[in-house]
Amino acid sequence: MNNLIKRCEGIVEADIDGETVMMSIENGEYYGLNEVASRIWALVEQPFSEQNICDALHHDYDATPSQIRDEVRAFINDMVEKRIIQIVS
Repeated sequence: MNNLIKRCEGIVEADIDGETVMMSIENGEYYGLNEVASRIWALVEQPFSEQNICDALHHDYDATPSQIRDEVRAFINDMVEKRIIQIVS
C-alpha cells in the first residue's frame, strides 16, 4: 500500500462535466473515467501512494475503508494493465 503510483507519459486528457476522458497515444485507445476514477487520476498527477489515495477518497466519499481499498486496487490494476499509470516503487 506504500507503493507510489504515477501517470504514464503520452496520455491526453480532457474534463467533461466532472469526468475525465483520456486517450493513450501509445495504445490509440480512449478511456472515460467516472467521478471517483477522475479523482484518483487527479491525485496521481504527481507520484502518490496507494494508501494516500485511499485516505483522500475516504475523506471525500461515504464508503468503508475496505470498500475504498478494494476499488482503488482494482482501478490501479486495470490502469497498470492498460499502461495508463505505473507503480514506481
